[in-house]
Order: sequence, then structure tokens, then C-alpha cells
Amino acid sequence: MAFHEYKGCLHIHLNPDTRDYQLNEIASAAKKAGLDFLVLTPHTPARKRNPDYFLIEGYKDGIVLIAGEEADERSGFNHVLVFGNKGWLGKTEVEKIVFSSEKESFISFAAHPDGKHRLFGFETDHRWRKRDLLEFLTGLEVWSLLFDFASRTNPSNVVIRYLRFPGNLRGPFSPTLNLWDSVAEKRKFVGVAGLDIHPLRYGIKCLDIKKTFSYEFVFRILRNHILTEKVLTKNAHQDIKAVENALRQGRIFFANDFLADSTGFFFGTQDGKFTMGDTVDLDDSLLIELPEKADVKIKNSTQTLSFKNTKRIIFKGKRTGPHRVEVYYKEKPWIFSNHMYLR
Repeated sequence: MAFHEYKGCLHIHLNPDTRDYQLNEIASAAKKAGLDFLVLTPHTPARKRNPDYFLIEGYKDGIVLIAGEEADERSGFNHVLVFGNKGWLGKTEVEKIVFSSEKESFISFAAHPDGKHRLFGFETDHRWRKRDLLEFLTGLEVWSLLFDFASRTNPSNVVIRYLRFPGNLRGPFSPTLNLWDSVAEKRKFVGVAGLDIHPLRYGIKCLDIKKTFSYEFVFRILRNHILTEKVLTKNAHQDIKAVENALRQGRIFFANDFLADSTGFFFGTQDGKFTMGDTVDLDDSLLIELPEKADVKIKNSTQTLSFKNTKRIIFKGKRTGPHRVEVYYKEKPWIFSNHMYLR
């Protein structure tokens, strides 16, 4: 089976209280950045106004737009990126959000589960506290661009951190990776990268002299690459379903494409019939292919196999359970695959 690769970004904020939603700006930026799809996730409006926001789904400037939300329980904790819904779910107990998502088979990811920072001099805490609910979600935002940058930034170093961004990204937090793996031991649990980019207020926008936090620039950094069985056809309904199915199944890897273009990465069976998100037999030969030579780590719950400066690896798992791949390019975190499940 030949898979088709498409790339896009998740966790993108806009203003749901305006009628244009910045769609022209966002879609144009995505096109210039070479994306195929975007998942839009504004915060749930306090009064749940403008339900017609969900009607924006479809193609815009050649980009597949999926309308979701970042739902919350009126607190900084336990935020959920959810899409597939056609109405606002947030501003209520997170248990209701989670179980509504599960019941209706919406796609749902726990946002920034270990996210906190002192960017403005005081602690902002957006971590997930009710972790017993995680296994009822589709998965986890494993790598958050915002919190990768902000967690090490404060008023004393913000200028130098800004000037060095995105070269100072450090990769997913170790506790988040461990959390991802621990839930994946119990059931399929999909990992994604999220931007958490917000429209800049006018004053801050004027200070962004490098345009570092513009949509177009940020869309070139952390990206999700999905693998589909069929080519996207420009039929909006069918293509939205294809993108959603790939995300739901975990046929996805995410990467810092600003560091190096990860297009062409593959983790699957040697015959190409199965890939990330799939369950295969323990004696199947697995293949890892990279677009550039880099350092590779194969991870399972008890073991890490490391390979240096290579582009292609064929191996067999030594135990059942979830296996995933981490790739480091010039000693910096680059590509993170979703799990394959060995039985």
C-alpha cells in the first residue's frame, strides 16, 4: 500500500466573536508555508456566541480548514482540543466535555498537559490535573510550541529568547513523553504537535520586528504529517474525513520542519502495508526511512535502541506493545513518530 503524505498545523487560535475570523490571513499564510490542512481551535466564547463559526469548514485558498475549539472548564487547567463537533462544548465541567467527545466520537486531544510558564513574571499554569480522564480522549498534545518557548522564558531573558527563536526549541517535555507512552500501553493514544498561536494584539504585533510570531512563520515550524490511503480530491467533505481519520488512527508524525524538512519520513512495515497507528505481528520486519541522515531512537516502555547517522533502518521488535521513533538532527529534536503496536 502506498500512503500519501500531507502536512498541517493544529491548535490555532482566532477570534470567534468576529465574522471574518481572520480566515483570509490564516489560509493565505498556510498556503505560503506549504501546508495542506489546518485545525482551528479558538477558545470557547464565554457566551457561546456565533455558532455559525463551525460552518467555515472546507477549502479556503487551497487549504483544508477544520473547525474545532479549545474547550475548558472555566479554569486554566484541563483544556481539550476537540473537533468534529458542530457546536461549542466548553465552559463546563471537563468530565462533560470529555465524555461528550467520547460519546459522539469527536476527536479530542489534551492540550499542553505539562504547560506552565513565567513569561510575564508570574506563574501561568495550564497543566492537566484530572489525568484519569486522559484515556477517554483520542490523544495528547505532546509537543507544544508555545510552552516549549515560554517555559524557559521570563522578563529577564525574553529579548534574547525572542531573537534566538526557533533555534532554541528543546523538544517535548520528558514528563509528557512518559505520559503519552504510559497511556499507549493501555490503548491507542495519538500524539500531535500544537502551535497554540494567538492573533497578536496591535502593540505586541508592532514589537514583533522579525515577524516571528506571525501565522506564516509559525506554520513553518512544528507540523503534523499525516499518511492517508487515498489522495485528497478537493472534495471538502471527503478530505476533511480523510484528515480526521488519519489523526484518529494515529497515522501521523510531527516534526520541527524549520530545522529540516521531514517530508518523506516513514515508520512502518518493510512491505509498506502498515504504518504508525497500526497493529502488526512481533515477527514483522519494521522499516524506518529518513529524508536526511540523523540520529534515531526506537522507544518502547522498557528499552531504547539508538542508531547514529543513518537514513534507513530495518529491525524487528523484541517485545509486544507500543513502539515509536524519535529522530535528532544535528543533536536537536526533529521528528517524533506515533506508535506502532506489536502483538
